[in-house]
Amino acid sequence: AVRDADYESMLAYPSHPGIDAWRSLVRKNYLANNHNGDAGRYVRAWFREAGFAAEDLQFTVHAVSYSSDEEERRRAWGEAWRTRTLESNLARQALERGLATQQELHDMAAAWAEWAANPEGVFYYMNGQVLARASK
Repeated sequence: AVRDADYESMLAYPSHPGIDAWRSLVRKNYLANNHNGDAGRYVRAWFREAGFAAEDLQFTVHAVSYSSDEEERRRAWGEAWRTRTLESNLARQALERGLATQQELHDMAAAWAEWAANPEGVFYYMNGQVLARASK
């Protein structure tokens, strides 16, 4: 079984240019690391390319959401991304590669802090999932 996110599907309410910039940065950084930030939409095709028969694959999508329905979880998500935007390999690599300036990272982190503090904040995205069965 495999599950992966599709970063392009990540959306926030209220919309915020800082979170949009963050999503763009994360996707660019994935590509710079030779990874695909939108892997969720490709996982089924990758299994087929690896030789799995279509009948041995079950592909589904799963929506992940953060909202005031689970306020503590929602705030934790926003605060985690605020911190990771400034203090992680993402931040280090973005600066080293010229994908973002320190000020831009601070602006993105501030957007996450603002979102986390807003009880009306909603964030969601899709995961692509494959359950594969080995042929006999």
